[in-house]
Amino acid sequence: MFSVTVRNNGNTKVYTANNGKNLFELLREKGFCIDSPCNGNGTCGKCRVKLIQGSNSPAKAEEIKLLGLKALEDGYRLACRYHILSDIEILIDSNDLPASIATESIQLNTEFNPLVTKVYSVLEKPSLDNSVSDFIRVMNGSYNDNPLEINDLGLLRNIPDVIRKNNFEITLVKNSWDIIAVESGNTTNTLYGVAVDIGTTTIAAYLVDLTTGKKVSVTSLLNPQKAFGADVISRISYTMENEHGLEQLNSLLVQSLNVCITILCKQAGILPTDVYVITFAGNTTMLHLLLKVNPSNIAYAPFVPAFTSTVKVKASELPLNINPNGTAYILPGVSAYVGADTVGAVLAVGMHQQTSASLLIDIGTNGEIVLGDKSGMYACSAAAGPAFEGANIKNGMGSVNGAINSVSLKHGITYTTIGHTKPMGLCGTGVVGLIAELLEVGIVDETGRIDMSWEPESPDQESLCGRIVSVDGVNAFVLCKAHETLSGSEILLTQRDIREIQNAKAAIAAGIRVLVKNAGIVFEDIKQVYLAGGFGSYINIDSALKIGLIPRELEGRIVSVGNAAAQGAIDVLNNKSLLSSAQEISKSINYTELSNSKDFNDYYVDCMTFEEI
Repeated sequence: MFSVTVRNNGNTKVYTANNGKNLFELLREKGFCIDSPCNGNGTCGKCRVKLIQGSNSPAKAEEIKLLGLKALEDGYRLACRYHILSDIEILIDSNDLPASIATESIQLNTEFNPLVTKVYSVLEKPSLDNSVSDFIRVMNGSYNDNPLEINDLGLLRNIPDVIRKNNFEITLVKNSWDIIAVESGNTTNTLYGVAVDIGTTTIAAYLVDLTTGKKVSVTSLLNPQKAFGADVISRISYTMENEHGLEQLNSLLVQSLNVCITILCKQAGILPTDVYVITFAGNTTMLHLLLKVNPSNIAYAPFVPAFTSTVKVKASELPLNINPNGTAYILPGVSAYVGADTVGAVLAVGMHQQTSASLLIDIGTNGEIVLGDKSGMYACSAAAGPAFEGANIKNGMGSVNGAINSVSLKHGITYTTIGHTKPMGLCGTGVVGLIAELLEVGIVDETGRIDMSWEPESPDQESLCGRIVSVDGVNAFVLCKAHETLSGSEILLTQRDIREIQNAKAAIAAGIRVLVKNAGIVFEDIKQVYLAGGFGSYINIDSALKIGLIPRELEGRIVSVGNAAAQGAIDVLNNKSLLSSAQEISKSINYTELSNSKDFNDYYVDCMTFEEI
């Protein structure tokens, strides 16, 4: 057995490991959420750690390729390629950096008819002339023509004491025709719900006062499952290849959701028991993992999920830390790769009510695209991969403090970082912005090639000359020199990074064109384009047009709508009739499987290049 000392975020912990134990597996077992878009397969280069003491065994070929000789000389290793052969001490980068996650959204649905309501009632006291059961007495005091039901034995057991505690003054908490809780006295002023959007990369949660319909507090976290791969296929593979993989990923997710609930309630000064209902939007795989339902069939043709319908369960079954009798609703989805997040977004922007065609694009690990109006909608999921979220990019990272999120090369090199700190890497919007700028000045041509013989055309461009380099045989552009960065290493955009973005943007653009053809319309018929999700919220629209992510024909009709999926979940909290609307939306969407589309392959090739600027 060897000791493994881990320094992280100013803390030091010591673990033991068997001879030959894989370092990445050890860190993951101990709860360190190390970035690993490739799920520890040695292809992404993100799980790097610094070896301070211990056996520095020869680096494997993939480490040399991904880290470079300079980083290896400085003691950096890939945790997934390193096996423990002696006592070691390592330093890992912070995995708790504050994340910049899109939580703002538009709100169009204003009717207020919440999923859960409270009714205060003064019950008629029992007597020899009125000796009906306590439950009938409660039901008679509900002011509801519909029969109410109690579906919880614990609740029924509490009724005799609760109604007598405050002289037969009670508050009923009702969910449609179900009694969720019976509370002593008048508690009608305390009624909350939580709406959550579970993404592959991020989790966004909102506390809503269900007496007013107003958002009270908001919080967000990075999805802790990121240590098991950047995309849903990696996560599904983990559940299939590990006996307790499904339970492990479910537990991580539920723990994070309960952290969100605790934060929301603390911000609002309420108790978790004041929350009676929680609604979930999210991609189909994440919702399977939330409910601990086997997602394996999502990964293989014909891509069949276990469910896409609305699911209603007791929150305690998950288990979520809200009122013990609270209810959790899972919004309906469409298919394995067009989930409840897409349905929620359509609901939020009102596409299902519009008389003219609009286009919704939610760009994340997958690009969900919906086109249509009230007469019908078409949808697809373009496998863009996680490049737009900073994965599979040499110096890419998520939207956390230190991530470069915008770049300008117009007067030398200027950039901004999230949190206004020293740069640590490039998030998705930064990568897209940089490529758009490199296209503008001609360093990158329309094929995506870095021009190693580029010459400046104006004095403003002279500072760019020394930035075009070859590193370990790969052409690259140096955005930040070593002395500028927090890590002391250069931040590069490599030729491979540009190819990753070309593949991702071609998938989105081709998916759009497939839906336009399937709908039998032309671009001019599309009256509005909605950019949703974290990437869509922050992307510079001009940059998106320059790289061809969005067809130039749609220019002038594009609006960012923030986290529309979460807004859909909020809307359902505030108006229970929208749950039926969500179900109708999911049924009305015609899904196109792009892997089975010849048109997609043709469009994909056409969309790989950049436009000439």
